Amino acid sequence: MVFGALGYATGRLVSRLPSQKNSAAFITFLEQPRQAFPHDKLVVVLDNVGYHNSHRVRARWHRCRPHVCPFFLPVYTPEVNLIERVWRHLKDKLSCHRWWADWHTLWQAAEDLLRHLQACFHQRHRPSIEVVQNFCSFA
Repeated sequence: MVFGALGYATGRLVSRLPSQKNSAAFITFLEQPRQAFPHDKLVVVLDNVGYHNSHRVRARWHRCRPHVCPFFLPVYTPEVNLIERVWRHLKDKLSCHRWWADWHTLWQAAEDLLRHLQACFHQRHRPSIEVVQNFCSFA
């Protein structure tokens, strides 16, 4: 389970691996992008999972205005959400030809990889997801 926010202009990824995916964990995560980009107006692109639009989260969206604006994608359109490409990259790196001895080791490897990822989609000829540091050194 991963929550993530991608700075489209910078390629900076802010992420959190919560123990549960629910409204409370999502609200806690929303503070991370606000702290990471304190001077920017944030547009948060969201799919339609239930906890993105719960009563508690809607109240949070209202309190965060005008600094954070939710933008809900149409149902069943993950291909238009750029962060889905980051999640695919993460899954490929963590699960391709690998066996994990325990949950904690997998969680630590995911956290380390996410900390070192940079995703640039705004470059016209070379969109990329790059590991800023060699992942093999800590996986």
